[in-house]
Amino acid sequence: MTSLEKLYYQYLGFINQPNLWSDLDFYEYPQINIPFTKDIDLSSVNTSKHHRLGKLVEVFYQKNLEIQKGYHPLVTNQQIQVDKHQTLGELDFICETPNGIKHIELTYKFYLYKTDIPYELDRWVGPNLRDSLVKKLNKLKDKQFLMLQHPVCKQLLASKNIDVTAIQQNVHFKAQLYIPLSLMNHSFKNINNDCINGYYISYKELDFLFPMALYHVPVKQDWLIHPKHNNHWISFVEAKPIILKQIAIQHSPLVWIKRNHIYERFFITFW
Repeated sequence: MTSLEKLYYQYLGFINQPNLWSDLDFYEYPQINIPFTKDIDLSSVNTSKHHRLGKLVEVFYQKNLEIQKGYHPLVTNQQIQVDKHQTLGELDFICETPNGIKHIELTYKFYLYKTDIPYELDRWVGPNLRDSLVKKLNKLKDKQFLMLQHPVCKQLLASKNIDVTAIQQNVHFKAQLYIPLSLMNHSFKNINNDCINGYYISYKELDFLFPMALYHVPVKQDWLIHPKHNNHWISFVEAKPIILKQIAIQHSPLVWIKRNHIYERFFITFW
């Protein structure tokens, strides 16, 4: 596929992934539901500049906001610097909406359900064990949303004629979830079960995979894409050394598998 086609499939994967929760009592900052348009011009997106998945979804989000009726981005990806040596963080979006001015913190994550952790919500962890859902929620609450009250941030927004007291704060939190095979029919508390995209196995189970199936080990940007759009598949024999190379450096790769007309996504963990 062409680079523009790939970009479009990444965008589709992003907008089609549901919000991680919908319960208004789950988190003190409510989810916002922005309408998404499938037909969007992505030809101006510089993929060499926005090569990180997190930055790419921010670009997708901004492109979509710009074409939505009643929405007007006022601030996007604005770093808040106290001085040249200290950066407080970055505001994702300040946006006029039909329901007032919103400060939106956008998140798109990948979490695996690790069953040996005592508390339910703590069990959603990143594939490389470097982050977790609870850590991210705490960072949003204790850092990202508090930036709005810092004098430097207030001054910056005032220079753009934005009244801080009129801003409502929201998250737009999307996530792909992966669970143990043994829990594939389990219903999970607190989160939107429609976010479950697949399962995970340990690297110790690698040789139990289907030897005659077709495989693909996508780069991280392509984790957004549904496997059905992929047109480059390799055998298990070819995929195995690619997977083991990532396991050796303690990376848990996402793998796509194709068996006839069935497509699956799963992580192979180094742990």
